[in-house]
Amino acid sequence: MALTLFGLLAACGHSSQDPNAVHALHVNKKPATQTAKPNTGIDPEMVSAVSAAGSSTTPISMKFRLASRPTVTTPLQVTLLLIPSPDVSISHIHLSLQPGDGLQLQSERTLDVTGVAPGTVLQQDLTVVPQQSGILSLTATVLVDTDSQSITRTYSIPLIASDSHS
Repeated sequence: MALTLFGLLAACGHSSQDPNAVHALHVNKKPATQTAKPNTGIDPEMVSAVSAAGSSTTPISMKFRLASRPTVTTPLQVTLLLIPSPDVSISHIHLSLQPGDGLQLQSERTLDVTGVAPGTVLQQDLTVVPQQSGILSLTATVLVDTDSQSITRTYSIPLIASDSHS
């Protein structure tokens, strides 16, 4: 189990991309709203989600940050960033979230965004609740439509939850 944990953590990395804008997409009971924040960089403490496609970032990559340490039965805020390649024109993004066993998702499971400007980072805030201790996973599947193709990327976001009294 320790080797699995080490492997998951080693697969996560950091990068220092500095896109020109950030779109804020908040998942509430009301429809998502988009606001641009010019000259906002990506937090260097954000971790790259593990992609099934390896280290390929074309046409999009994903980073995430946890608001706190995952604790069983305690809601946890997760911030996702979808980072399009600056040289790719994206017409539509569809994000689908699937919690693994032992993880409950309290936010919307899907998100659709159209008209993404080049170099724009999309932010999605969501809430999950670990239901058991151990290594849990949130899977994010992203479908990206460009002018010439549709590409799907699947990302894994590992969470290591502990009991509140550990």
